[in-house]
Amino acid sequence: MNTTTVDSPVRRALARHAALLLLGATAALFAGQRALAQPAGGERVAVAVYAEDPALRRYERAVQVRLEEILADSGYSPLDEAKAKALRDNWVDLANPGHLITAEEIAAKAGRYDVKRIFRAGFTAGSTQPLGLYHSATAQVQLRVIDAADARVKASASAPMGTRGFAGSDASTADAALANALQRAVDSVAEAAALKVLAPAAVRSISLVLEALAQPPAAAPAQPAPWPAFAAAPAGWDKAAKLLSERWRNEQVQCTTTSADGGMGVVGTIAHHYDRGAGTRNYGGYAHVVDLKEPRELVKLTVHEIGQRASGENGTSGVIACGFLGAWRHLVLASGNRIACYDVERGRETCSLPLPGGPEKGTLALLSTGNERYVEFKPEKGASSWFRVGIGR
Repeated sequence: MNTTTVDSPVRRALARHAALLLLGATAALFAGQRALAQPAGGERVAVAVYAEDPALRRYERAVQVRLEEILADSGYSPLDEAKAKALRDNWVDLANPGHLITAEEIAAKAGRYDVKRIFRAGFTAGSTQPLGLYHSATAQVQLRVIDAADARVKASASAPMGTRGFAGSDASTADAALANALQRAVDSVAEAAALKVLAPAAVRSISLVLEALAQPPAAAPAQPAPWPAFAAAPAGWDKAAKLLSERWRNEQVQCTTTSADGGMGVVGTIAHHYDRGAGTRNYGGYAHVVDLKEPRELVKLTVHEIGQRASGENGTSGVIACGFLGAWRHLVLASGNRIACYDVERGRETCSLPLPGGPEKGTLALLSTGNERYVEFKPEKGASSWFRVGIGR
């Protein structure tokens, strides 16, 4: 059977033509995608916001205002408050996030407003009161962007709040904490939807500190309860800590515990470094914070750098006692020289106080009396040291 072979110049011409067609189709596709994220100036849109919990309905207006502000910065023109309320009130099915919206329904319910898209946002939020000292709130927002022309829907959600990297919002009142959490959640879902967030809301945070007491609190028990920890921590979670394991530079575990909320665990160590050249041995102390859900090490906190101890530091440099205060974000660590507080979210120290007696071993206990919270450090030998837990500036 005879075959005809197309000569090389013709093949090259056909290939160039096909490439141009593909390039044109790709450019058209990208242009369409850009049109979704970058509207024509002043494109009119409608915003409807719904609280999943009826108790949170009073925050709907705050979420709507923040979303409309971001839309305006992104080149859209949101409906004014009265028209947006009328559209929402007359479109009952829009409140149901699972409702299948058609182009005909959009024309019937929103046609007279001449909107190009509808931004339908649903949200949930909640707050807790760690240790009874402050309020901490988390929030999540789900956003559905509905194209008014063909009823196409693009959905996105804010990042999970309450994790390291996107912690909850703290404040002295639940309202202030919730308002900040919701604003940050709106910013997060807006970024996920390729909108412009020109001035992201800053997280409101509170630091916990310790105040040394000259004597134990009046209600101090003779046998304090164990420091609260997570009862269902995964087996072997502490193996995720990345300890120094070289022959001349290594770490040994001194204490471990988990946060009562199940978020984090900590491994406190003593570090050894033998300098063969100088013939000296130096020590340090570290705390390895582990995410219990994976588990994996998130951050390594330095209590004592490996080296010669400073003047007056008579006890061990190792971390001999550790405990989370209320939740995973606040951590108390004790060495043979000092007791310190750490903000796990930011990886920084928030307080440091000396420990007397140079203890080599010890335990921590947490005491609650009324609205006050106290920490006891009980050394293996000698008298306990007591501290009041407070909110830092």
